[in-house]
Amino acid sequence: MERFISVDAGKFATKSVEYDLTNNKIIKSSFRTKICDGDMRDDALESGTILVNLNGKTYKIGNGARGNGAELTTTKMADIHKICMLSAIAQFASSDEIDTINCAIGLPASEWANVSKREDYKAFMFSDEEVVIQIRTDNSMNITEKRFRFGKTFVFPESIGALYMNDSPSIDQNSYVGVIDLGNLNLNATLWQGVELLVDDSVTDELGGNILTRGLAAELSSQFSRVNEAMVTNILSQPSEYRFLSNNSEDIKNESAKVIKRYLLDHTRAIKRDCDSKKWPLDYMTLICIGGTSVVLSEELKEVFGDNITILENSYYCNALGFLRIMCAKLPEIKRIIEFNEG
Repeated sequence: MERFISVDAGKFATKSVEYDLTNNKIIKSSFRTKICDGDMRDDALESGTILVNLNGKTYKIGNGARGNGAELTTTKMADIHKICMLSAIAQFASSDEIDTINCAIGLPASEWANVSKREDYKAFMFSDEEVVIQIRTDNSMNITEKRFRFGKTFVFPESIGALYMNDSPSIDQNSYVGVIDLGNLNLNATLWQGVELLVDDSVTDELGGNILTRGLAAELSSQFSRVNEAMVTNILSQPSEYRFLSNNSEDIKNESAKVIKRYLLDHTRAIKRDCDSKKWPLDYMTLICIGGTSVVLSEELKEVFGDNITILENSYYCNALGFLRIMCAKLPEIKRIIEFNEG
């Protein structure tokens, strides 16, 4: 069977999307980008966890994997990303035939702009050989073997997906569009004219969610009792009016709320300084924000950048959906902008 799949190999999560050509539907999947040695006999798989056997080695992937996940470095050329990508594809692949997988993946824009790095990454991630992978997704102990080969493959710049979402502002070929992509490690602030990347006017900085969480935990710990990153993650998952340290003391609640708000604003101002460093005409351009951290900072982003910023609703899958839409438009079998009808 011929399949059409895109994978966004994120530092926090691996997101994948398949386009079902027959039914004109898309199917989404994701799991944590965490990996450790596994055992196919494991009868206590945690939720959001899979076991795979690839090239004779078994891996446990997802929430239940031990360790800290992908290394917080800009490069994506790492075994963890390759194994997670192949495992994501295997979840979609047939169990009774050898599939042909047309696949799109992404690189940070600064890496993508270097042709040698782009081609090296493509060669690293996509094998010329048939991929054979065994997979277990639950505690039923059923092991399924998947076999597939890669067909047409693509590497796109991360953040381009924002230009292809249904809720993105309308863009013409002369429009200047800034995309602020806030991932787990990096801020990727990319400037586009239409859909052409302006590499020299784009910037990457370590201002993603992990950096925010770590810094805020240290700030709160310096003023109150020790606060760890898990506590901060929980606080930031709450609506803004509930972002404070839980305590019977009203003084601690009120003061911690001020510290958190001030820190989030300072972090957002640092993002704006990166855009200013490239002399973005912020008052006269379209701004789009994606990535999980953009949801956390939605109020602060609007305070700092103004009302002309659009925070996309589907930012979690934005890059994967965008890669898929661009790939399908390029392939002669489809050659159109696909709809995002979920199956």
